[in-house]
Amino acid sequence: GQPLVWLVAPAVAAVGIAFAYGPGIDPAWELSSSCAVSDRMVLLTRAVTVFALNAVLGLLASAASGAAVALTFGWLIPMTAVCALALAAAVAARSASVGAAAGVAAWVITVLAGQTAGGHLTASVTNALAYLPYLAVAACCAAVVIYATRPERGLQ
Repeated sequence: GQPLVWLVAPAVAAVGIAFAYGPGIDPAWELSSSCAVSDRMVLLTRAVTVFALNAVLGLLASAASGAAVALTFGWLIPMTAVCALALAAAVAARSASVGAAAGVAAWVITVLAGQTAGGHLTASVTNALAYLPYLAVAACCAAVVIYATRPERGLQ
């Protein structure tokens, strides 16, 4: 009886964000490498833009329908955590496949753990008490991305 978007959207977004980084995968890689702006800023700007667009669309849907509020926050906050994890894994391992696998695996484990604890499949997204841990995971993973994409300084 629950919408499947709650379960599918975070996994799809995690795969998408993992594949938004790296040569041979990202169509804008050459362009971002030739910009005066660092690769890190291009990557972070693209990721923040995607999250901002999703948040705005979700908030507009929530304003249009009161029933959409729970649905919007139910997938948007977990999606942020799972995407940040996938991006951090992709950047740290320098492999989009590793990032996608980490994001999907984390989400599947979260959904199955929520089902075990809450008794139904959507428990991992309907539990408002999980929102703060999701945001903490997202912040930690964002710190990993920022650290891993910092410009390297050599001794000269």
